[in-house]
Amino acid sequence: MFGSSGVRGVVGKEMLPATALKIGEAVGRMYENVVIGNDPRTSSIALKNALMAGLLFTGAKIFNAGLVPTPAIGYEARKHDAGIMITASHNPPEYNGIKIFEKDGSGISMEKAEEIEKLIEKKKKYVEWNEFKKIEDVNIIPSYIEAIIDKIGFINIEAIIDCSNGAASFVTPYLLRKMGAKITSLNCNPDGFFPSHLPEPTEKNLHILRKICKEEKKFGIAHDCDGDRMVVVGKNGELVQNEKLMILFAKYENAKKLIVPIDSSMILDDYFDGEIVRTRVGDVFISQKLKGESNALGAEASGTWTFPYFSYCPDGVFAAAKFLKMAEEINVMEEIERIKAYPMRKESIKIERRKTEEVMKKIESELEKMNYVNMVKIDGYRIEFEDSWALVRASGTEPKIRLTVEGRKKEDMEKRWEEIIEIVKRCIK
Repeated sequence: MFGSSGVRGVVGKEMLPATALKIGEAVGRMYENVVIGNDPRTSSIALKNALMAGLLFTGAKIFNAGLVPTPAIGYEARKHDAGIMITASHNPPEYNGIKIFEKDGSGISMEKAEEIEKLIEKKKKYVEWNEFKKIEDVNIIPSYIEAIIDKIGFINIEAIIDCSNGAASFVTPYLLRKMGAKITSLNCNPDGFFPSHLPEPTEKNLHILRKICKEEKKFGIAHDCDGDRMVVVGKNGELVQNEKLMILFAKYENAKKLIVPIDSSMILDDYFDGEIVRTRVGDVFISQKLKGESNALGAEASGTWTFPYFSYCPDGVFAAAKFLKMAEEINVMEEIERIKAYPMRKESIKIERRKTEEVMKKIESELEKMNYVNMVKIDGYRIEFEDSWALVRASGTEPKIRLTVEGRKKEDMEKRWEEIIEIVKRCIK
């Protein structure tokens, strides 16, 4: 049931009210006090109500934060036993999901997720009619905003913010203005139909933001639906590669270690002067690795940023403020241009969930026959060559196999791409 980013699926198919109810019943047997929020998807309130019913029937106390970004729930969880967010993050509007956070803001471990799944299968014990707790509505945003300002301070800079019609719409622009920035808001009206563009902040989806940034020579910042991602558009209108931002953030923060997923670019190896630890794809695994570390930063190529001194929850809102603070103090564009990008290609191939395990075993067998330097199997198969690498992995959030190939030269990348894509397609047939 649980994947690398909680429970997620298409509403009415994998994601049902009964699913949310069962999870609520299980979580209510593990945690007494829970803060819960939701994104603006059309199904979020329905799923939240079903989940809250399960929590109430098992005796939990609920603090309802309403429409908020995921990182605000992660930050607020420290005041409770756990936090829950109803969101499908960057997925298309037909998706929704449930993410559960520990008190330190990290997503629950896979071991905790398995414990919840076992509780779902056990016989339920419900509270008596006079033991139900009242739901308490809470406004968690003011304290969250003040906490960010306390950590980062004030800024004097202009920028354009695209919140993708998501949950950060009422938070990031307000925060940045309160910090002193001059902000132009774009798509900052929450809408579960996502009329402006799909909620994943990709180069294609951000074409309007990119155009404005190029015309006005300003930085642009964009979130996904729930605000745990943050990407930057440069003053030239190009989407900045997130691995470049990792290097800049690490240098600015004086971080000696980068905790990143296995699909991260090899520019980190070439330009970051510190230790790189690669994990499975998913913020849960990055947060687990960050615990106990000092002078470390966690990030994903997709645009999540985890600053452990603030929270173990990936926080696109905090990252937006931190980036603008950095851009005010150093020549970010010059630093970005100094880092050479390598040709990279990505593709997702749809597959029936029931066939995924069998197909991945076939792919592994075929990849083993190649003349490679190293193969890493912590999440799918990352196969490394002298001047290129490829990653084939099953998505943790969608019924897809994801393929990434990068090479120091375009011809290296294209050669590997043709080899790997042919193997994947052959194994799926």
